[in-house]
Amino acid sequence: MSDTLILRPLISYDKEHIINLARQIGTEDFARTMPEYCGVISKSPTVKAIKAKIEAEEENFDFSILDKVVEEANNVDIREIAQQAQQEVVEVETVSGFGANDVILDIRSIDEQDDKPLKVEGIDVVSLPFYKLSTKFGDLDQSKTWLLWCERGVMSRLQALYLREQGFANVKVYRP
Repeated sequence: MSDTLILRPLISYDKEHIINLARQIGTEDFARTMPEYCGVISKSPTVKAIKAKIEAEEENFDFSILDKVVEEANNVDIREIAQQAQQEVVEVETVSGFGANDVILDIRSIDEQDDKPLKVEGIDVVSLPFYKLSTKFGDLDQSKTWLLWCERGVMSRLQALYLREQGFANVKVYRP
């Protein structure tokens, strides 16, 4: 049991209905621009689940894992995430121009990149979605300076901080 309600609205609603509900509670901007992580980490996420199938899968589920995660969870007000990220990433430089050794690293999901490709004249743009950074960033040319970019800037700041903590000094945040 948890005092915190955890929902995956897509299991019973489509994206437009979720956005309409978000509009009613004042979180429309977040709902409209939030990446659909289930589509990123699952090849075919369930969007219209059959109750009997869910119940059958639940029988195989180790609820002690869920209990542990819920017990250790931190609740963060979504309106504070950008502010918190800004405070935590003060040591990561933000740039709007380019040096000779710079490469933009587009860390948006593949779907977002396909929908709205980033093209910047005079600089290479490399695609590496944020969910692959921790395992693939080290494979990139470390003689380059990587300018992390995403639409809103929050994810790029968070990921830049993470990479700096992992010892990579060649990361900055790109904000045109």
